[in-house]
Amino acid sequence: MQTLDWGHVTPEAFDISKNEYHYIHNHDLSTPEKVERTIRFIIGRLRHYEIHLPYNPKHHVKIDARGQQITEATCDHIKHEILTRHSISNQPIVTIIK
Repeated sequence: MQTLDWGHVTPEAFDISKNEYHYIHNHDLSTPEKVERTIRFIIGRLRHYEIHLPYNPKHHVKIDARGQQITEATCDHIKHEILTRHSISNQPIVTIIK
């Protein structure tokens, strides 16, 4: 698998005793293309984190969509795509904040 050189892993919060890491993404989700780009970005970041964090980390992905007019169907699509396309066995917990 090809990896990108994104540098250090920088979670917004973590609990090392539980091996849990929290990430917050605030992206423009106004078009299907931007939604797809966000999905690809988050999956890429999760793959990058898997290489640099302790074994079997628990990822908590929060997408801050406050102030954006996105439908529940779009939120469901984002969650489904991240969970389906993320190839690591320990599935992330994805929350969209509206």
